[in-house]
Amino acid sequence: MSRNPLRTLSRPLRSRVALSLLAALSLLPAAGRAEGASDASPSSSLSAEAPLASDVPTPQTPPLAQLTPPADALPPAGAPPQADRRKGWDIQGVPAINFNTDEGFGYGAILMLVDRGDGSYEPFRYSVMLQFFQTTNQVASHFISLDAPRFLDSQWRMGMELAYARTLFAPYYGLGNTAAYVTEFSDCDDRDSLKANPDVCPDNPDFRGLRYYTYDHRSLPKIRLNARRELSQQWRIFLGYRLRMDRIRMRYSADDLGQSSDSKLIEDASSGVLDSHEGNLTEPLSERTSEVMLGLQYDTRDIEAAPTLGMFHELSVRGGAGVIGSQFNYWGATLHTRFFHPVIPGYSRLVMGWRGLLDVMGGDVPISLLPVYGGFENKDGLGGVYSARGILLRRYQGPVKLLLNAELRWTALSVKPWGQDFDFTLAGFVDSGRVWSNLHFNEGGGLKTSAGGGLRIGWNREFVIRLDYGVGITEPTTGFYLDIGHIF
Repeated sequence: MSRNPLRTLSRPLRSRVALSLLAALSLLPAAGRAEGASDASPSSSLSAEAPLASDVPTPQTPPLAQLTPPADALPPAGAPPQADRRKGWDIQGVPAINFNTDEGFGYGAILMLVDRGDGSYEPFRYSVMLQFFQTTNQVASHFISLDAPRFLDSQWRMGMELAYARTLFAPYYGLGNTAAYVTEFSDCDDRDSLKANPDVCPDNPDFRGLRYYTYDHRSLPKIRLNARRELSQQWRIFLGYRLRMDRIRMRYSADDLGQSSDSKLIEDASSGVLDSHEGNLTEPLSERTSEVMLGLQYDTRDIEAAPTLGMFHELSVRGGAGVIGSQFNYWGATLHTRFFHPVIPGYSRLVMGWRGLLDVMGGDVPISLLPVYGGFENKDGLGGVYSARGILLRRYQGPVKLLLNAELRWTALSVKPWGQDFDFTLAGFVDSGRVWSNLHFNEGGGLKTSAGGGLRIGWNREFVIRLDYGVGITEPTTGFYLDIGHIF
């Protein structure tokens, strides 16, 4: 999976949240102002989903009939004031800055450019998102993506993306819903002592290595193409293609404080728990996946950017095979449901959102796709910013994943400084889910659950800064997150 520089922040990294937000707010006067933007009233909605990671969806185009209310229709009581339609170009962005001893000093930025044309396009005519993030220890996450809702004035909505990512310490805690995480296996208070001998940690006889639960993961290139077309006012069909070239290194050098003994990933691959690869697992592995996708979507959301009413569902299948250039033969299916409704009828500032997802993979599933749940979105879990906030990133991995999320969103304030539209939304959430290591569905472990709250800052509707703090209920962990876009 690609590395999102604004994902889960460990304790030494939490200052990055404040740095990024302060820097982002300082850029507001310089942000590109759209033609014809009104200074009299704030924006009517939050940002659209615009996640950072390269394995993320392109925003959907709602049916035109849903976007054009009757001329005599009045906004519901409590709705944010309606802003004039923005025209021309909008430019939004935030810097990404962090530091930790493993990855070094990180620097970069995320930029979104939105072309609204004459204001008649919904949600926009074109949008381009660019991300550059690099650290001094060669961790990287770069991508460029394009979303064209009416591509070349056709009925097709096209999404295209090109990405490169390297995660120097990608987590792997084992396969399945009962995978154990023993902190003593990889914790060492005296890290300086590991420079002399990375296999021994003073005062920790259970130590197996600082990198016992990680591996080095590089993806170049990652290419994603999506095409959607409306079948009716609510139904649409979508097609997709993805190509990934992944390189996995399971053993680290002494410079990276890598132990000489096997990591958890090597142990599972050697013992047959993971059967995608054979041969010398201490050498870097190359994985090439090429897959096609077909699906249906049902969309009755009132506003694509920040729904207050309606539903958005998806049923899709995907597969990789040698005839289309894949090194592995595998298949996948996704059922994804999302519901939105005002808590108080007619008061659209207080909205409840629900999400349920079941993703199943079979065949020769490669290591690089074990954390991925697919369909149109193609994100990673279980655990982390996109699935269960407060649970460690990719804490549970397997070919079958179930996600359940509930989120309460209250738009407390709408303002319009410097001709830019901002909505400030408070949120509370409960996340839950589990995985299965095979298709027999006979694995225990129960649901993994977390809860928390956060803030969303919607900027000109299509760009939302999401700040969340999650606490594990079934896990003794927490997570602080700064990301771009709603979780669903």
